[in-house]
Amino acid sequence: MKPSQSVASAARSALAAARRPAPSSTTAAASALPHRTASTSAAKGKQAAQEGPTGAVDLPANLSYGQTARSRLGDHYDSTVSHDLLYLLYSHATHTEAAQRPNPLERTPIWSPENPYAHGRSAPPRPKGNRYIVPNPTYVSPESVPRLESIVVESMYKHAVGAKSNLLPLIMAFQAITGEPPQVKTPGPYGPGSGEGIQVTQSTKKSASFKIRAGMPSGVKVELKGEPMYAFLETVIDFVLPRLKTFSGIPLPPASHPRQSPSSTSGVVSFGLPPEAMGLFPQIEVNLDQYPRAFGMNIFCVTNAKGRGAQDQARALLSGVGLPFVKR
Repeated sequence: MKPSQSVASAARSALAAARRPAPSSTTAAASALPHRTASTSAAKGKQAAQEGPTGAVDLPANLSYGQTARSRLGDHYDSTVSHDLLYLLYSHATHTEAAQRPNPLERTPIWSPENPYAHGRSAPPRPKGNRYIVPNPTYVSPESVPRLESIVVESMYKHAVGAKSNLLPLIMAFQAITGEPPQVKTPGPYGPGSGEGIQVTQSTKKSASFKIRAGMPSGVKVELKGEPMYAFLETVIDFVLPRLKTFSGIPLPPASHPRQSPSSTSGVVSFGLPPEAMGLFPQIEVNLDQYPRAFGMNIFCVTNAKGRGAQDQARALLSGVGLPFVKR
């Protein structure tokens, strides 16, 4: 090969290399790490499959959102009220005696086996009132003191006897106040047959004077638990009761009230609100014209207190969270 031909071929090779574009950093990285390029492209393909035609990511159909903040009354009970109740209700004598004595609820009356006349006789009758002696409860920790379990809100409407559709304004008002959906037999927020949500109550007895038969619709009720329970109670304490002029407080029973009655040992505190109180709820006050009629309601605060003095313990619990009480 002549020297002139070798120089010409070298010049052509250099010119071709100069005209060829330089490899980018992305291409160099891809050639260096091929497995990362494959994983990145797979992730991009999966994201593109999830995105709709407008570029937005499709959320799951059964996505449910939880609470965004803790309840103020729930935190107040855990940090303050439970410890105060333990200080008020703890009795060292009751606690030591309870460990030595048998539980009256588990004790069944029997005849003395030493009595020859009791041989073959049936068991003696139960105590008077058809219930056993109520034991004294003992409290040794903040977790054992009375706690609010649920709140039941109910209302009756006499015009619902003629037509069930007359309950629609009452159901709408309860749905706005409590935030609970109506109970349905088809799949809904709580599912069919769950027993949760706003329920339509029915009469259990017939009355010819009031033209009522058993099983006819009579009103609406809803049971609240957890955070919705504390949210409803906080609304009643902070917004409704302070502006209700006719409400001076929940009346206390007289001193002559029997301590062993079923109401005194149930641990349930109930009170009622007149129809004018419904317009004081912020959920209804903001759009009062949407509700053509106001309804009264009964509120039952159910606690886990049972036994002697359970009603007094439930009142102490509710008084600690802000409900007012007054003597008759």
